[in-house]
Amino acid sequence: MNADWRHPALCNWFAGLFAAELTAEQLQAYQRGEGEAVLVSLSELPDLTEAVKRLRNAINGLTLLAHPQLELAADFASMFLLDGQNSPPPYASFYSSEGSRFFAEPQARMQERLEASQQEVSADFREPSDHLSVMLEYLGDGFAAHQETAERSNSGPTLDQIKTFVEEELLNWLPAFAARCQKVKTVSDLYPALAALLLEFCKGLPALDEALANESAKAASRL
Repeated sequence: MNADWRHPALCNWFAGLFAAELTAEQLQAYQRGEGEAVLVSLSELPDLTEAVKRLRNAINGLTLLAHPQLELAADFASMFLLDGQNSPPPYASFYSSEGSRFFAEPQARMQERLEASQQEVSADFREPSDHLSVMLEYLGDGFAAHQETAERSNSGPTLDQIKTFVEEELLNWLPAFAARCQKVKTVSDLYPALAALLLEFCKGLPALDEALANESAKAASRL
């Protein structure tokens, strides 16, 4: 997998879907097929074909719902707004701390990362900094800054730093989160499918530097 223009955009796309229920305008856009470009971009990345197909089927199935916006809002609440006994909370602390606590060490580490990069959680979001959407936006900003670094030769995160963040702050809990998402009874498969796709997407990110090295070697061999 190569780090390119898709990665910041895809991270922010995932972040938005896990942050809040779909609005009527967003839902209508998906039903018109305006999300197909994102799915095509994802399907071009390694090992995501089946997960993308599942999400596409879930989106297509929204037309069968009698009240899709209300039913998806109920699904979102069942998935992400209930207590940890009945839902998969989208917070790193819940999965990475003893006793499944909130506001634990992962939240403190994420807050330190945000402060070090002069970022902060939007006042409108009202969620702790270890919320999945915040972490994905941070990841997307890292990819964007890395690209700017490559283009302008200024300082920014390296792929190794991005890889470390994915491995140590996301992949240490996303498998458990995604597994719990599959167990919640929902009207639509949208959010369970989205969680499964996100996991596969993140699992491919640690291979970024290896892919770049391979591509550089191939390019050199053609000279």
